[in-house]
Amino acid sequence: MSRLYTYIVNVDSGLAPNPFDGWCTLAVCTPNHQGSAVRKGDWIAGFSPKSEGYQFIYAMKVDERIHMNEYFYDPIFQYKKPLMTGGWKERCGDNLYWQDEKGSWFQIPNPFHQGMLDKDTRVPYVFAGKEFWYLGKARSDVPEEFLAMIGGRGARVNHQAGLPERFMEWVCRNFRQGITAGPLDSEGESCKPCGSVLPASCLTSSCNNA
Repeated sequence: MSRLYTYIVNVDSGLAPNPFDGWCTLAVCTPNHQGSAVRKGDWIAGFSPKSEGYQFIYAMKVDERIHMNEYFYDPIFQYKKPLMTGGWKERCGDNLYWQDEKGSWFQIPNPFHQGMLDKDTRVPYVFAGKEFWYLGKARSDVPEEFLAMIGGRGARVNHQAGLPERFMEWVCRNFRQGITAGPLDSEGESCKPCGSVLPASCLTSSCNNA
């Protein structure tokens, strides 16, 4: 039986979640950091903070739970690597981390998570799905019956029986799949270039930003 994980998206910049180019991916946010046991077929939904009304931002059905090092080298996700010389969308890539032959972690320069390598790789898994609803700046109010699933610290999964199913029915009935609007914070400080460049090791054919 699939489960629904809900959590608060404090910054919606295009990094976490990253809904671009046909895949919604979550690599460096609350469910990843706390090691949520998300499996294939489970759902993840993100909402704005209480101060912003617990609005619905996105939902995704998880198709893959991928180790970060595999994610880094997977040809499907090369475009998810941040390109510091590109526009805000290119800078928002979440494919940030790889390991050397000794298992040590390294990070691509990026405008978001410099200095967060240890935290981001403590539970090094990425959640990815092709079936998703991303509202971004067009975020929506949520019917009162679903507010009980939202809030608190971390990702929540123990919801009242039947509530997750009704929530996903509401999402499917009221919103179209894919991207409805761009991220709310896409032009904020977190998406501005910081002048970093990629290391030479990331300019090879197997580790590029194409």
